[in-house]
Amino acid sequence: ASAGFTNASDAQAAANRGMSSGEYDNNVVVHTPGVENAMPVGQGGKIMITGVVTNLTATLAKVNKAVAADAVNQASALGGTLLNVLSINLPGANYNVATVNFYLKGLAGGAKVAVKQFVNGVWVDVEVVEVRADHVVLNLKSSGAVAFVALP
Repeated sequence: ASAGFTNASDAQAAANRGMSSGEYDNNVVVHTPGVENAMPVGQGGKIMITGVVTNLTATLAKVNKAVAADAVNQASALGGTLLNVLSINLPGANYNVATVNFYLKGLAGGAKVAVKQFVNGVWVDVEVVEVRADHVVLNLKSSGAVAFVALP
């Protein structure tokens, strides 16, 4: 046990996801290499599948520097600012769309947010269901890197 971990298996799992113990324990990405002033992003469960709230939680992880740099470029192309980019692993595979509520610490209510996901080598638009103070709700069709972009 070291660096805030209670056991070696948690430390290894966090290392595999590029996370500190606090990030791993809370399923949140606070700092992303290559993203200035990254906004902490977390996911606490209760994913909706076909309109039904479940006990499922998306697992978050940090992306590598190349993906982060590409996400910065995507945000710039949209005329916005990258809030954060992270890898999302959705549980299970027996649904077409998962409605996932993300916590973005410090996001203002009424903020304009666009979301892109890296799918098969291309950044595609993600349907934003709702934006409110500290939250962005998305309809996701797959796992992968997701970039949250603040628009002017």
